[in-house]
Amino acid sequence: MNPLDLRHALAPLLRLDLPRWHGLPQASGAQFDALFGAPDALREEMLGAYPALHRHYRTDGAAGGLHVWLRDALAVMVQTDRAPDATVLATLPEPTAVLAHEIDLPDAYAHEYLYGPLGLVLTVAQAYGRTQPERIVRCRGIRPLASARAFGPAFYLALEDRTLWTPARFEGASA
Repeated sequence: MNPLDLRHALAPLLRLDLPRWHGLPQASGAQFDALFGAPDALREEMLGAYPALHRHYRTDGAAGGLHVWLRDALAVMVQTDRAPDATVLATLPEPTAVLAHEIDLPDAYAHEYLYGPLGLVLTVAQAYGRTQPERIVRCRGIRPLASARAFGPAFYLALEDRTLWTPARFEGASA
């Protein structure tokens, strides 16, 4: 994919125009470098249950920047620096699945809204006690998925599954 085709494919996400987003195309890290220049951050980190190479690029427009996760030199997920306003939820179809939270927020529970055919994952925070309207805190793009099952441990790991339950945590507990 040449840089112009990649720019065209990413444009809706970079504008936070989510109804026009059609999923992450197959693209390499080198193709992202050709489009945006050298990343300003580069590190290995966990994506779901497996490691991935994380890059961050500065971009123009509503997104504010783009995080890219690579495995085997190919992009598997992107995330905008800024999240869209929650009003965009009314313009999207029903989510393919609403999953348990993957991140912990101090003031809200954050559901993962998966839009499989769109290749879109939104983390939607709902305040405890529902005193505030819901808000989107993360906007991520992946390749389009045919089913919710395809959004497995390569992309997602619920926070409760990340918790380490060791014997030391239960010291002093009665049986």
